[in-house]
Amino acid sequence: MAPLFLGRYSRLVFLGDSNADNGNVLRMTHGTHPQPGSVYWQGRYSNGKMWCDHLADMSGVPVLNMAYGCATIDNGVVSGTVPMPGGPRAEVPSVADQVGQLGALVGCLVPDELVFVQVGSNDLNSLIDSGPTYVRKREFSPELLAERLAAAIEYLCVHIGARSVVVMNVRPREDYPGVLALGDPLKLEQTRQATAALNRAIRAKVDALQRALGNSHELVVFDTHAFQKAVTQDPAAFGIDPDTRTPCYVPGAADGSTPLMLSPDSKLFVDSAHLAKRAQALLAADVVRALALRAMARS
Repeated sequence: MAPLFLGRYSRLVFLGDSNADNGNVLRMTHGTHPQPGSVYWQGRYSNGKMWCDHLADMSGVPVLNMAYGCATIDNGVVSGTVPMPGGPRAEVPSVADQVGQLGALVGCLVPDELVFVQVGSNDLNSLIDSGPTYVRKREFSPELLAERLAAAIEYLCVHIGARSVVVMNVRPREDYPGVLALGDPLKLEQTRQATAALNRAIRAKVDALQRALGNSHELVVFDTHAFQKAVTQDPAAFGIDPDTRTPCYVPGAADGSTPLMLSPDSKLFVDSAHLAKRAQALLAADVVRALALRAMARS
């Protein structure tokens, strides 16, 4: 099913954050982030191939990946930063920026290219993370974030020629090991509500944009949230370790203790937020299945 379905496209394009970054931050930071020599595989925020890598392998078509770890929807609202070697942190391109960079690079996409967009988690993380990674430029609501995302997708379609766009919604952040480790029921509930609200707003904005663009375009929201919830509710059915709260990689402490690697082939999470390699493969298969079934239903 996968090669047959994905092979209809001439190229796959990926925009987004660390959930889709295939090494752009590693190149930006001159090979220093995410931590080389640790668990992260070839600059991915996972211990193996990401879902986007699996789609590339399945499709056999060229891939253009412009996603950056720590990216947000719009740097005018919230910006994400990464540590640079020997210097201050640097702002990474938001999805709005990535869309502009894509236009500058290719001019115009051809109609049979498929674009994936995965972003939003870092925007919400800025609400509970007081560290230096995220810089909030203004107050925002889930509706504002979805509005900015829809504006970027509209520009992608109207000015850069995208006809087929898949928007990956936000995974259930309340189940992230890093959020659970806070041990703060108020932040946990705030995270759950904000994630649900953003996903509702994304669905509404994308549906409205689809109606405005008409049948010449196909905009799809893939429910990444439901995918992860299904795994956490019955991990054994997916070949996942039943302890979904503990990631496979636990960094060493400041005292120099050795990092721990636990069940790297079966854990749901690789670290405090990102999916480990088995979950990445499962996600890729679910994406292809959902899109192929949708295509068959429309034919």
